[in-house]
Amino acid sequence: MKYDRMQKRNPRELIADEVHRLMPTLWDIALYLHEHPEQSGEEFQAQRLLVDFLQDQGFTCSLGVAELPTSFVAWSGPPRRPAVAFIAEYDALPGLGHGCGHNLIAASAVGAACALTNTVPKLRGQVAVVGTPAEESPKRCAKRKMLEAGVFAEIDVALMMHPSDRTTTMGRSLAMDSVLFRFKGKPAHASKYPYLGVSALDAAVLTFIAIEFLREHVRPDVRIHGIIIEGGLRPNIVPETAILEYMIRAEERFYLNQIRERIINCARAGALATGAEVEVLYEKGPDNKLLVPTLNTLLLEEAIKAGADQVMEPEEERGSTDFGDVSQHLPAATLKVAFVPPGCPGHSYEWVEAAKGERAKHAVRVASQAMAVTGYWLLTEEDLLAQVVGEFRKLKSAGTSR
Repeated sequence: MKYDRMQKRNPRELIADEVHRLMPTLWDIALYLHEHPEQSGEEFQAQRLLVDFLQDQGFTCSLGVAELPTSFVAWSGPPRRPAVAFIAEYDALPGLGHGCGHNLIAASAVGAACALTNTVPKLRGQVAVVGTPAEESPKRCAKRKMLEAGVFAEIDVALMMHPSDRTTTMGRSLAMDSVLFRFKGKPAHASKYPYLGVSALDAAVLTFIAIEFLREHVRPDVRIHGIIIEGGLRPNIVPETAILEYMIRAEERFYLNQIRERIINCARAGALATGAEVEVLYEKGPDNKLLVPTLNTLLLEEAIKAGADQVMEPEEERGSTDFGDVSQHLPAATLKVAFVPPGCPGHSYEWVEAAKGERAKHAVRVASQAMAVTGYWLLTEEDLLAQVVGEFRKLKSAGTSR
């Protein structure tokens, strides 16, 4: 690895010093977001806070990109290649607030970007911060919309952090789709004339049972979870309407597509067996995440050098994130930084409390430094960037999520 000949010091040390200088402001940002939680699509205060800070640091910002009012993109200068983007998430959870630590993600993203550009103002490439709203609302697929709008077209690598009960890199995430089934039957008096009615609920229950039997005949990585949204109004009326909603997940998009069609066939069979009609409403969710080995290794090594603790092997991820869509288009990695004890679950009151504590502050410092130094190596070491891009292309050609 090269040294900064202009400063005669290791760039890691310079970036660490700049992160230390920025920390009071970064922590103020994290605490403000924690105290003013905003749900998906409503993050106007968060957007304004982050954009104001970046503009003060010399970034040029665009708000409301990709027809997402609370999104933003900030560049340290005119876009040029190579370019590294730091991803900010900042939405909160209904009823919980920042029980997923997105206040720390946002603070770390702007911290990494500013530490890097302030330390090395004449980089070979460019630095961006992409503000992605509504991560906690998978159906919005904000990052996919930003991809489709060309936000990532001039970006070579994307990095982000996520608070965790361990320090590691995020493992593979699952591709996800949502399917809603609306069954329509024919109402009738359930005691006097049941034979004149068509039960939409019967169709829904048969569908539910068929899907339960299907579970035995899919791969172990598949997750199928559904609820009955509507099943009738009164017991003495043959239900005219019934509604089911399912989320379906799998490690690979191509296999998820197959399972989704089999689940839809279960609904068609339930409708056929009862004489009901069924309307199928399908929403494509996030894609699975591609893992680029060299990028993940570099990011974790820098986190350890920055003082991260509770370093562990990646756990098996069984959730979904729209960052998976980004990883399907360019090399991307997520650094998970410990801020709670091992085994403490996300989306909990424990995380809400921890996200404003001293360990959370330490996580912001570690993540800001690790991502900034990783960004530095990617922008200054052409062979390293070529290796990362080569591994990504190999994964894409193999059609794998690993």
